[in-house]
This record gives sequence, structure tokens and C-alpha cells, in this order.
Amino acid sequence: MRSKFGEWLSGLKLRHLALFPPLEREDRIKLVDTLTDGTKWSMNFGVMLGCSVIIAGLGLLQDSVAVIVGAMLVAPMMTPLIGTGLALVHGNHRLLGQAMRAMVMGTVISLGLGVLLRWTTPGQELTMQVSMRGAPNLLDLAIAFFAGVAAGYAVARPTLSGALPGVAISVALVPPLAASGIALGSGDWLVSMGALLLFATNMVAIALGSALVFRLHGIVTPESRLGVKLTMKRIMIGMGAALILMMAPLAYQMAGQLRAGQAKPESFTLSEEMWFRLHDRLDHEEGIDFLTGVRSSSERPEDIVIVLSASRPVPGELIAELDEMIDRGIANDLKVKFNIVQQGRVVDLDEAMGGEGEKSEPAVNE
Repeated sequence: MRSKFGEWLSGLKLRHLALFPPLEREDRIKLVDTLTDGTKWSMNFGVMLGCSVIIAGLGLLQDSVAVIVGAMLVAPMMTPLIGTGLALVHGNHRLLGQAMRAMVMGTVISLGLGVLLRWTTPGQELTMQVSMRGAPNLLDLAIAFFAGVAAGYAVARPTLSGALPGVAISVALVPPLAASGIALGSGDWLVSMGALLLFATNMVAIALGSALVFRLHGIVTPESRLGVKLTMKRIMIGMGAALILMMAPLAYQMAGQLRAGQAKPESFTLSEEMWFRLHDRLDHEEGIDFLTGVRSSSERPEDIVIVLSASRPVPGELIAELDEMIDRGIANDLKVKFNIVQQGRVVDLDEAMGGEGEKSEPAVNE
């Protein structure tokens, strides 16, 4: 029994060494030098960051995914986070200070540029791309953590450095900052704070993910520097605690999105529960069928379009009931539009909606 366990343990150790081989002294020195140079705040860093924020901001204002992806490739923000991960396991105070300085200055400048972009483009609604970054969830945390693992793994193995652009695209750093600044300039504090939470989540998760990889590669603080090792361990524990605390609002947001169906693709904005409730209700209406429910616009992603097929006039009471059902099941004061196809038409809608007070009457297109 012991021999089998010993064989299993030896095999596990060999697999670990194959995946995370210890770095030679020269490789460690090169890695530290590379990340130290990449985390320095300089004119080049500031110019590249500023261009990236402007590109991302304009892409967000235009609702252009391609432009936003291009901004991710230009952004230099990933290197300071990987440097933070290395500094934590290596006990490098200098590298940690440099990385923190670059991140703080980069965050302040990015938010300022986002606000400035919003002020110079007045009269625009917040686009879908901005609103999406104001509603992060647990999936964003998982993406950031594994992006940090991939980034640390690629940096530790120079032959995989070509994967870093893909890692930069997979996790957004600059777009959430630009979105937060744009929303702040619009006075939308909720979206601004949500986008800032997304950035903070990405930042902490990437740093911890890369730190884990460097630790697995055998990079540790020398035992002769026990005070530094204890300090770095406390910082990592603090970051881990912060990440756990961030999980509460992210989980709450995700639960709300699942209830409202907003975590689904744009053409499936209704939750499964609401979808079946509408189907069940209309199964009792002869000659009227529920076809689909889709998102109405990018400016207000909560707006709903309901498409009904009817071979007879549609009672206004039915439209009012469906409208109330959607309001109760998703959110109050939704703008619900009903499209009636075939030869059906709505009758007596004004009378059916008469007792609703200030509630807006649903639009009906026949």
C-alpha cells in the first residue's frame, strides 16, 4: 500500500516538475530584470496607456468591439500586475513599489481621460459596451484569475511569450477603466462603480494567479529574509481576503442577471422562468401564441420586445396582464413593446390599462 502511494507521489512530483520546472538562476535574474523594466512608470508607459484609454473609450462610445479589442493590445497594464505577482513570491520590495506606482498612476490617468472623453462627446447615451462593464459577475473573476495564471506561465517560459497578446485580450484592464470614467462623466455612479469593481477584480485576480505560477516554478523569498517573507505573505493574504469580499457583490450581480435573463445572449434576454410563464399563460388563449422575446435596444438593455402570433383580435386585458407579469418577474417600469403578427389586432387596450395610475402604457405594433 505504501509503495503504491509512494509511486503515486513520485509520479505527481514528476508531473509537477514537467509542468513547472524550477528556473535556473540566470533565468530568474532575466525574469526579474524584464518585469522591473516593464513596470517602470515612464513617458513611454504613459503615452501607450493614454493612447490605449482613448482608443478603448472611443470604441466604447461607438459600441465597437473590434476597436476595444485593439485597445487591449496597446495597453501596457498587464506587465505591472505580473510584476506584482513576482514581487510577492520573490520578496522584491523595489519591484512591488514600482508596480504599485504604475498601477495607481495608470488608474488615475485612465479615469481622468474617460471623464474627458465623455465631456467632449455630449448628448450620447451610455452604449451597451459601457453598460456591460458596469455589471461584472463571478465569471469575470474566474477569467481574470486564469488569465493571470496564463500570463505568469508565459512569462516564466520565454518560448510562450507569443501567447501574451491573447492573454491581454482575454482579460480587460483598460476598457473597464475607460468605461468607469465615461459613466462617471455622465453622472451614472452605479455603472461607474461597477466598472471600477471589474477593474479591481481583474487586478487582484491577475496578480494572485501569476504569483501562484511563480511559486510553483520554485521562486520564493530567501529564508535569510524572514521579515520580508512575512510581510509579503501578509500582503498576499490581504489580497486573497479582498478577492473573497469582492465575490459577494459579483455573486449578487450574477444571480440578478440570471433571474432577469441578462446573462444570456442578446437574443435571449428573457430568463427561462419568464419564458415558460409566458408560454404557459398563452397556452390558454386560443388563436394567440408566444413567438419570442428579444432585447429592444442597446441604450436600454432591459427593454423587451414580445412577439405574438394571433389569428383573432388580441384583448387589451391580455396585453396588460403580460406587461404586468414581465414587470413583476424582471424589473419595475420596463418599456415593453408587443409586436402582433398575422391578422390579429388589439382591442380595448385603453380601458384595460385605465386603472394603472402613472404606469406607462405598453406599445403595441400590429
